[in-house]
Amino acid sequence: ADVDRVETTLKADIDRVETTLRADIAEVKADVDRVETTLKADIDRVETTLRADIAEVKADVDRVETTLKADIDRVETTLKADIAASEARVQAKIAEVQAETKADIAGVRAEVAEVRTEVANVRAELKTNIGLVRSEIGDLAGRLYRQLWLMAVGIVGLTVALVKLLG
Repeated sequence: ADVDRVETTLKADIDRVETTLRADIAEVKADVDRVETTLKADIDRVETTLRADIAEVKADVDRVETTLKADIDRVETTLKADIAASEARVQAKIAEVQAETKADIAGVRAEVAEVRTEVANVRAELKTNIGLVRSEIGDLAGRLYRQLWLMAVGIVGLTVALVKLLG
């Protein structure tokens, strides 16, 4: 009867420890999932912001081009008598603005490329970190199960010793 009571108590203790460990492991996995979800949302927000910025820059370039074309038309209309001299100045201005616009576009493209590289690096780092966390969780779970096993073996040994002592 005492052995049965001891065995029942030991089984209950093992069940409580196992339940606690499973809950701890589930909590760690939930934490990892929350971190992964948060990081994905952050990356999505960055991508959305970048796309909006690119669209804004494109709209600015279109507005600059539209403004320049309107200025050229107005100059040609108002200065027909002095078209030769005005045309040279306008052509020079167009070339300058186009060069600046091209330089601005090249700069924006370089910045976008840098941001894309940064996003790719962050993604790679996140994947690595998530892999490490998952590996650590696996190692922790393995160690916990080994310790449970050792405890169970110890409890069985104690139970056997108690049975021998009581028997």
